[in-house]
Amino acid sequence: MEYIWLKEVDSTQKEIKRILKESKESATKTRAESQGAESQKETKTKSQMDSQAQCKAQHKESGTTPSQKISQAKSKDICVIAQTQMAGVGSRGSLWENAKDSLMFSFTFSYPPKDLPKQSLAIYLGFVFKEVLSSLGSRVWLKYPNDLYVENSKVGGVLVEIYDSHIICGIGLNFQSVKFGSLDISPDKHEVLEKYFKILQKPPTWKQIFRKYRLEFYRNFSFCFHFQGEQVSLKEAILREDGALEVGGRIIYNLERYGV
Repeated sequence: MEYIWLKEVDSTQKEIKRILKESKESATKTRAESQGAESQKETKTKSQMDSQAQCKAQHKESGTTPSQKISQAKSKDICVIAQTQMAGVGSRGSLWENAKDSLMFSFTFSYPPKDLPKQSLAIYLGFVFKEVLSSLGSRVWLKYPNDLYVENSKVGGVLVEIYDSHIICGIGLNFQSVKFGSLDISPDKHEVLEKYFKILQKPPTWKQIFRKYRLEFYRNFSFCFHFQGEQVSLKEAILREDGALEVGGRIIYNLERYGV
């Protein structure tokens, strides 16, 4: 994981997208230049070609080629951490306001477990983060599907999106806030990130995470959402193995549209 610490950005997710876009454009340019160089080689004499082939073999033995470096860069995940977000995004597209002290970061997640349903990425990544905070002494819990709570107060949230085939996860967590809920411990931010990404380097399976989350799902029972014109308690919903909810025989994969 490559860490990028910034003082101020519009949003960490936007910054991740900008970096990915520039990386893709750079790779495209490099490929075009490489193809142009290959075309020029065809006009050279056989002796020149033999000489170049020999040099190329020596280069291969001594280090990585430019194309290999590009491939390695693309496979390396990045994390952007910001001290201040000017236009952070919260649940249901709302503006995420900065708390007095908070942890705000976004990262790419290139190697999810094979059994992880895409619609449950937020549950998975949010619950792993919750587990890290719990190991440090917090009583935080994950409200379905992507909010971090301490008792009945929201202290953070998790947003996941797919951008140009990349999984991007953004997490915001209030450490100290007058207006909003705050985390009940004051951990070192570097330690939180280190523990979190250490787990994601060798990510547990969805089955392992879901087994734990299902045991804590009862915490959601006091919350409701609007469904087909009626207010429905999460206590009436069935949590399915893929992370979706079943209400009255209908499967729901995204509660944001129902105002949870």
